[in-house]
Amino acid sequence: MAKKTGPLADCALVLSDGDNIAVAKTDIARSSVLEFPGGGVIVLERIPKGHRFAIKDIKKGAMIVQYGYPFGRSKGINRGELISRDKLASWRSDYRRLDKRPLKDFKGHGGNVAPDAGLSRTFMGYLRKDGRVGTRNFYLLVPTSLCAADIAVKLSSEFKGGALKGYRNIDGVNAAAHTEGCGSNDGEIIERLLLTLKNTILHPNVGGALVIDLGCEKIGCEALSRYMGGKPRHGKPVDFISIQALGGTGKALKKGSEIIRKRLKEVNSIKRKDVPVSRLAAGTECGASDTFSGITANPVIGWVVDRLIASGGSAILSETPEMLGAEAALIMRMRSKKTVRKFIDGLDYYNGLARRLSVSMEGNFVAGNIKGGLLTPALKSLGAILKGGSAPIVDFLGYGETLKEQGLSIMNGPGNDLESMTGISASGANIILFSTGMGATEGNLTSPVIKISSTTELFESMGDDIDFDAGRLLDEGVSMDRLGGELFELMVDVASGKKTRAEVWDKRSFQIWSAGKLSL
Repeated sequence: MAKKTGPLADCALVLSDGDNIAVAKTDIARSSVLEFPGGGVIVLERIPKGHRFAIKDIKKGAMIVQYGYPFGRSKGINRGELISRDKLASWRSDYRRLDKRPLKDFKGHGGNVAPDAGLSRTFMGYLRKDGRVGTRNFYLLVPTSLCAADIAVKLSSEFKGGALKGYRNIDGVNAAAHTEGCGSNDGEIIERLLLTLKNTILHPNVGGALVIDLGCEKIGCEALSRYMGGKPRHGKPVDFISIQALGGTGKALKKGSEIIRKRLKEVNSIKRKDVPVSRLAAGTECGASDTFSGITANPVIGWVVDRLIASGGSAILSETPEMLGAEAALIMRMRSKKTVRKFIDGLDYYNGLARRLSVSMEGNFVAGNIKGGLLTPALKSLGAILKGGSAPIVDFLGYGETLKEQGLSIMNGPGNDLESMTGISASGANIILFSTGMGATEGNLTSPVIKISSTTELFESMGDDIDFDAGRLLDEGVSMDRLGGELFELMVDVASGKKTRAEVWDKRSFQIWSAGKLSL
């Protein structure tokens, strides 16, 4: 590895004017001399790709800053030194004090969104009777509990391969198999299950559903039907069967198959129509993050979110454990004090659960993150929230709670990818933008998932699982505007029916976040 003398920008990134560190785009040799406006730096030790080094002396006790926000406190770091975990102390902002500030101090009235961006864009979607629009048209098999999950899976297997030939407007018959619904206390755990199942069945990407119970579990067809409002059709066919009442597995499979075949014609009768892009609600997710996730993939997703919201659409940012250390940055974007209070209450819920279980919230920060160059949970969070762009935050939702307002909402959900996507989709996201630095592969039961790689290297090595290469921002110098525009157009194409890589592999994950479980 040769020593380098030249512009710092050739081999490293400074992400904000207020930063006192840079991120290496490539391996940097010891004794390299890097020049940048207002000074320069002699690299004192080898800096691996994706890792950080000081571009100023950072005195003991001073804040280490990236993205313009502090994420750790220095133990004494010299200009040109590698920033390693043993050279910093963790730090958290006192975000609670912001709850006392007047609303006029907040930035939630604006955002860096072009007012006319994408307003005329349309996509081909399924217009539902409740006014929402689907990007897919699925028929779902929904067990009320784990006790009926195997029947749902067996029934769905009848309709794989070429079984749906002739039903060109149906995107699949899928089983919402899960592990909840019995052997649990009443209260929040049951309420969350009921809400998630209800909002999954009523999702705009679902054209009809068959609900299945065993017959003796905690949550059965009667309870779910009552929770959904009784017998109304909800604008789509929803049927119920009980395995014990029908006389066992064989009879339940026969009856279920008869109902599905009867309903497919009705579900197939709806056709895609040209609708405004404002009818899209994009969920955002990140999994298997590396140091470049917060530099390429997440900011590109944020660009698309800003464009979508400027076009009248909506988006959901979630993964509460990946907001630790970035709370203040989010609060200052909130549009109302009510949203601020709901957000702080949501954080208190999560932190209280951690205390009761004697678990650290920092469990979300894993060895792979550290190896990839992320130093602290706060640094990971500052990069993760970039998926939410710069628009005002209009609401804070509970897990699986229905979107209420146009714009950017935060959903109180786990960092676990599968559980998070299930909640985001139940809340109403009809498409999901998912960044990954090391190669997450899963999809979602009801919403198509577009995978965005943080590096070209990952895109090339896992091309069977990745839909979009955000690494070109670094590797080819492609502008953020061009990448964001390309991803926006891909999102429109996928919303109109183009299959994602996860759909090609038929990855249909559905995992409910069980209340009382500290899922990080």
